Amino acid sequence: MGYTMNAKGPVLVVGAGPAGLSAALALAGAGLPVRVVDHAPAPGGAVHRQPLPGTRATGTREHKRAFSALMAKVRAADIDICCATGFAGLDHSGAALLTGMRAGMVRPRGLILATGARELVQPRPGWTLPGVQTAGAVQTRLKTLGTAPEGRIMLGGNGPLLLAVGAELCALGNPPVAIILAGRPFGAAGLRLPLAYQVEAARHMARLLAARVPIVTGAHVLAISQDAGKLLATVQTRRGSRDIVADLVGLHDGIRPNATGFSANVPIPVEQAGDCHVALGARAALADGRRAGLALAARLGGRGHGALPHCAVLAHERAAQARLAKIFAPVDGPKLADLPPDTILCRCEGRTVADLRNLGPDCTARQLRLTGRFAMGACQGRFCGDWVAQLAGHADLGQPRLPLRPVAIADLLTLEPDTPDGETR
Repeated sequence: MGYTMNAKGPVLVVGAGPAGLSAALALAGAGLPVRVVDHAPAPGGAVHRQPLPGTRATGTREHKRAFSALMAKVRAADIDICCATGFAGLDHSGAALLTGMRAGMVRPRGLILATGARELVQPRPGWTLPGVQTAGAVQTRLKTLGTAPEGRIMLGGNGPLLLAVGAELCALGNPPVAIILAGRPFGAAGLRLPLAYQVEAARHMARLLAARVPIVTGAHVLAISQDAGKLLATVQTRRGSRDIVADLVGLHDGIRPNATGFSANVPIPVEQAGDCHVALGARAALADGRRAGLALAARLGGRGHGALPHCAVLAHERAAQARLAKIFAPVDGPKLADLPPDTILCRCEGRTVADLRNLGPDCTARQLRLTGRFAMGACQGRFCGDWVAQLAGHADLGQPRLPLRPVAIADLLTLEPDTPDGETR
């Protein structure tokens, strides 16, 4: 298809994590001007989340060295990085709406989305109660504040992130009271993972074992309730169900690519990079960012050509992640279709399982959104979309609409007519 190009505008990269920064370096190396935006106050993404001023940094020396080396390359390439700035979407003309610190309309010559992965949390009774968070949100707190939350913390769901967060809590002095895993990941299969995976897992397990954290495998967090100001997590194990008392519950049921905002029907070239393209983790993000940057540079007529060594890295990580998924394969547990009618599915709009069923078995994706109000809230279906689609029997709920994230009225009031270089500020 043909594109409406803005020859003077920069390439816009959304996301200042490893994938976005790697893509920006590839674009800059191809001779293209680049602007990177990220809603966080500093570059780094989820894996290299930077602490707030005055707080101590967490993370391993290896992670810190890797990020320092990456940022040195970015600074040497003189790439424009705009933090505390959100991307609210691309309109039909190819204009990108930015919010926050650098709010305005930008007309980029191309766009790379490097927005990371979406964390999955399967709906269950009580999952929207105060004190219930995603495990990713708990990890973000640990990295930005450098301290662990007070009180009893339980982590539940499935996946290696729960072990990583549990180990970080141990390092900060408040080990979790329990980690509940739907899979049974401990066994000889882990020895067939790449060495880097085994080393990281051994580091986490050493901390958890030293703190004597109970790790219950083949178990499921059925529901969460409140009692006398505490949270009660009902856990189903092979021996029956039990309640675990906690002040904070961190849930995590996996990740999916965060493709929100991507559409093939736009007037400028768009590429996806990193976990928003294919969720392969941090090790693949740098390689896939370079792939996306070179691919977009080639489409724009830049110097994006030559051998692509990143392909071998991506193939290696794809195989490793496939093996990891088998290792953490969940043991049969409660079915999504068996949720009680009053269980909330869409937490933005407060829509329940009963609300979905009342729409009838033949409702369309349009009816799900406009009549049922599913996937119409602030998150645009990032949390409920997978589960609503499964229960309703739809492949998806349609394309999210501009804006992709809440926009402050103040940001809209500052917009001005286009300037000669195609950008408003």
